[in-house]
Amino acid sequence: MNQIKKIIISGYYGFDNSGDDAILKAIVKDIGGLDSNIDITVLSKDPEKTKRMYPVKAVDRFKLSDVISEMRKTDLFISGGGSLLQDVTSTRSLWYYLGTMYMAKILRRPVMIYANGIGPIEKGINRFLTRRILNRVDLITLRDEESKQYVKDLGVKNSNIKVTADPVFTLNPSPEDEIEKIFKKEDIPMDKDIIGISIRQWNSSKNLVQVVSKSIDYILGKYDVNVVLIPMHYPEDLNISREITEQVKENGCYVMEDKYTVEQIMGITKTFEIIIAMRLHALIYAATQEVPIVGLSYDPKVVGILRSLGMDNYCDVNHLNYDDLIENIDEVWENREKLRIKLKQQEEKLEEKALDNVRLVLELLEK
Repeated sequence: MNQIKKIIISGYYGFDNSGDDAILKAIVKDIGGLDSNIDITVLSKDPEKTKRMYPVKAVDRFKLSDVISEMRKTDLFISGGGSLLQDVTSTRSLWYYLGTMYMAKILRRPVMIYANGIGPIEKGINRFLTRRILNRVDLITLRDEESKQYVKDLGVKNSNIKVTADPVFTLNPSPEDEIEKIFKKEDIPMDKDIIGISIRQWNSSKNLVQVVSKSIDYILGKYDVNVVLIPMHYPEDLNISREITEQVKENGCYVMEDKYTVEQIMGITKTFEIIIAMRLHALIYAATQEVPIVGLSYDPKVVGILRSLGMDNYCDVNHLNYDDLIENIDEVWENREKLRIKLKQQEEKLEEKALDNVRLVLELLEK
């Protein structure tokens, strides 16, 4: 591919969400690594910040005239990574992503859905619109088998559907000395093993803070460890992390207060013996660093990624039970070395599957 090709990437970018920042970073890195003759423009809530963070152009995702102007010039429109197509958190968000794909097709531009996790989509009109758009796009890659089955259950007949892996599996953590400086700056000791926790707010769970804080007291009372809560989305995750620590009675529980890059969060995660994680990309960061996982599932995507990793210890956040969570924590702690080996055995395969997304991008651009 000698001539410059133009790509637009659409996603939940510019919102200070570590998981989505990681997705974009991986996509940009991987596409640039395989072909430098590609010009990338990102649709972002904060275009200036996105341009500072990545070697890309960026436009305001809500400025329709700019979005359409870029679409007219693009060779490929990518709906990039994450759980964009669902209506549990917002119908408006689902319509935005479907609408941008529809606009690209009206302008006769090829459209690729890039390593998405799809669903749940509950409203009838939303299921109808999603099915209609997915049948028109040129290529769909999905990050897990559960998403593929969900798409089939929606009635999507598109023949170009492939299961790959989340783009984040190609990223690497910051070096150990940088991570040690972060722990020192945060005044968090590294003299003991660490159990990590990543929590998000979830309105359907009435006892999340109570159960997690009580479980931390159990952990600190039973094991010779420190507990570190690591926010993934600011400020929501920081607020609930602080709320949890305020209810912990034992000493040894800390919160990472500052924002960190994707690579730094991965490096922090690497220091954990195990992680109790609710955020999807906290699970993925853990898997890339071979850190055994206790999942807190608030959405089918969490169960989907855990099953794809062969990690079977998780609890339903909507019906969270203290005894159930403790049982899973104890089991993962006691079997953590075996689970590390299990994750390590999958590492190379998952990275290759993640890079399949990029190879498929290049194939579309060459048509």
